[in-house]
Amino acid sequence: MSTDTPNPQAPHNHNYLSTFKRTLNNILRTPLAVRTFAQIIDGLPTRDDAGYFPTYSLEIRDNAAASAGAVDAARGLGRYIDTYFKTILVGAELAQSASQAYQDSRPGTSEFYLRLLEKLAVACHDIAALVYVDTQPGLRREGQSLEQRLAALEGRPTDLMHEDYHELQQYPKGVADVVGYWAEYHLFGGVVLFDRAESGTSCKRAFLHPVGGFRIFQISDFQIQQFVEYVQRLAEVPEDAQPQPPFPFSAEKYTYRVDPFDAMALGIYRDKYERVIPRDRPTRCVQRLADFPELGDAVVQINRGDSGQRLEGFRR
Repeated sequence: MSTDTPNPQAPHNHNYLSTFKRTLNNILRTPLAVRTFAQIIDGLPTRDDAGYFPTYSLEIRDNAAASAGAVDAARGLGRYIDTYFKTILVGAELAQSASQAYQDSRPGTSEFYLRLLEKLAVACHDIAALVYVDTQPGLRREGQSLEQRLAALEGRPTDLMHEDYHELQQYPKGVADVVGYWAEYHLFGGVVLFDRAESGTSCKRAFLHPVGGFRIFQISDFQIQQFVEYVQRLAEVPEDAQPQPPFPFSAEKYTYRVDPFDAMALGIYRDKYERVIPRDRPTRCVQRLADFPELGDAVVQINRGDSGQRLEGFRR
């Protein structure tokens, strides 16, 4: 594990930047990234990867796989990565608190890896936005008129959308940010959030916000350790090696979960503009047992004939 210390005189010294770039490049060369970015280039998700709820359009239903042209293009994201580093990392992005916090963290510490995860999520999001802007309306939309494309969207800003992240009127990049959140879900297992605590800038714990109405869940210590080992392994293998990242993560059974309605009040978000919280708590017609594992355990006990006091606790 590295023992380098931050250099306050160098906004991005070699060790910080090289760790970040190597990890980002590796993530964006994986089959999962190719699959994700190919759909952005097509301008249409596949029926298995639509990523929002409830039902999707007939057009998506009939789209079983990304086009060959989009897949080929997604294997060559290098110019978008270069653009990201030239126009964002070296420019305005340096002023952002996430970059400063990453370079101020001590390599090898928990904060270092959480800040690295934050920067990777932001970078993947921003590169997805760059690809979307450069390739819209997409290969699958070629030949369609504006009226046809709008009709196919049925009022949605884009088909590449996480159902809880669509406030394009307050996003810096508008619809492109909507696509960025969608890409995060596919690459990491959900939109990547953090426990910002009272300061609003802390990075104490990492969370993921999945699709389909599931609750936000904390990335477990074991999963964070998998990420740490992945980053360390990248530093040890040749440049052309392709270790597989541990994500997308899914919720461990008993991990800490938060209702999306409560998350921001608890300091769990990445940017405060990402969602608009309604005044009243939304009514849920259905609760998923996966989101309430203790209740699921009680149901199992009931089915085994051991209802007793286990259910009594839930009645209270």
